[in-house]
Amino acid sequence: MPTRICVLFGLLCLASLCCGSNKPGEVLLVIACPPHPQQARSDCLALSHNVLEQQRALELAGIFPEDFVLKVHVMHELFNSWTMLDALPHLRAQARVLGARTEWIIWCQHNTRVSSLRGLLEQLRRQNPRELAFYGHALYDAEATIIHHFSNYKDPQRFPYPMLSAGVVFTGALLRRLADLVAPSGQNITVHSDFSIDASHELARFIFDNVSPDPHISTPISGGILLKSASYICSTPTSVPNRKLPCLLHAQPEEPLTLGQRRNGCEHTTGSHIYFAIKTCAKFHKERIPIIERTWAADARNRRYYSDVADVGIPAIGTGIPNVQTGHCAKTMAILQLSLKDIGKQLDIRWLMLVDDDTLLSLHLIHTHLPTSVPRVSALLCRHNATELVYLGQRYGYRLHAPDGFNYHTGGAGIVLSLPLVRLIVQRCSCPSASAPDDMILGYCLQALGVPAIHVAGMHQARPQDYAGELLQLHAPLTFHKFWNTDPEHTYRRWLGGSMVNRSAPLAAHKEQPAAGPLHMTMGRHSLAAGVGLLQQTGLGKHLDL
Repeated sequence: MPTRICVLFGLLCLASLCCGSNKPGEVLLVIACPPHPQQARSDCLALSHNVLEQQRALELAGIFPEDFVLKVHVMHELFNSWTMLDALPHLRAQARVLGARTEWIIWCQHNTRVSSLRGLLEQLRRQNPRELAFYGHALYDAEATIIHHFSNYKDPQRFPYPMLSAGVVFTGALLRRLADLVAPSGQNITVHSDFSIDASHELARFIFDNVSPDPHISTPISGGILLKSASYICSTPTSVPNRKLPCLLHAQPEEPLTLGQRRNGCEHTTGSHIYFAIKTCAKFHKERIPIIERTWAADARNRRYYSDVADVGIPAIGTGIPNVQTGHCAKTMAILQLSLKDIGKQLDIRWLMLVDDDTLLSLHLIHTHLPTSVPRVSALLCRHNATELVYLGQRYGYRLHAPDGFNYHTGGAGIVLSLPLVRLIVQRCSCPSASAPDDMILGYCLQALGVPAIHVAGMHQARPQDYAGELLQLHAPLTFHKFWNTDPEHTYRRWLGGSMVNRSAPLAAHKEQPAAGPLHMTMGRHSLAAGVGLLQQTGLGKHLDL
């Protein structure tokens, strides 16, 4: 009797598998597409067309797998969907793009490349779509870092997280589970911070903390699901020579901009077109400013040091705002007002870059074998129209899962503003208090005014050792921040391509201006009251210097 039951059960399973094989599983390729700059949107469309062309070629050759149906979906980024967890509810809601029959989801960014669709589908056929799993190119922290909230500080090198730009493959079972967890009705989830800093690491951490390998257990007890390193997903197509398995998915490294490319749709930009407003205070005049003068100041003639007190020895311009330990909102607004007065009618100035006195910049030529390479800052700014409202930097998010969430550019990495936007900020934005977090208040105000926070991959709020080395190889670094526990001059030489100089470039002539007026500007119909209340409730009246 037991033997007959086993045989019958086996036949039923075989019949189930055969019936299932008559219904091809869906493979959903999602391209998360940012709205800016235009080149990124063009890359998204090119990736979509390339994948569909590969599919058509396989179908014409009669070799497209019959057990798969491919869908390509370009997901245009909403204000908060640069973080994948916040994008999932929108993906689930868009005409059920992520359906019950979706077996695999290939998550791409605009700079992801699919070198072989056929090879990728063959790899998926060898893996179990019913498993709660995700696959990617694994990155690891060299040491515990603030940008990852000091996660796994005891042994950070044992926690893998995916390189999103190389592509990530999810089983449908896992992504549907994640979509349910982050839905408005989701409950009992663990989120370690309201800040969104690194979408990749935060995704891996969320999965580990909230998804159990056992589908019958809602929350992992002793540890959840970890990223599976996939050898067919690479950081770059040539990252590992003599590979046994070819790279089927990989990130596209940033190409250096040449003079010919610059003329084609790029506005010529040099250091002379940028006004550098450097925020400092008296206690750092002798400690930090000499480092700037020995490094990037040689390429920034239009630079001004703004401090709580004037110092003719630097020279530093006094803002009239007493120094506070955290926040600096009133001081930053005063700097913007004074900068506009200083710029006056200088027609050459198109941009204002606001940086800290412990921010390192790269303003010189990219070191390549191309004799026509141009400065990194030019490669960044030439693709943006300085006559429009442009807000560039390293984008962070605050409470992006909530209706009151917003994006902002973190101050230490440097914030680049077009001059029309600086004028708008001075007219329409205000500080709730002198010590309110300046970068967050600025981001909240600009989001209310409809100005998007455009992310720049080469700008960094932390030190080089706080980022995976493979990420730094993808994009030529433009900025780093923080001098503590590091050698800033070595950082400048090693990562920003700079050579040390004995004397910086002379400062452009400065006309003494009166201190900034009272900071009681309003935002018209865009009141900051809600955002200020939110920041105060969460203790962010004190600046969280991430």
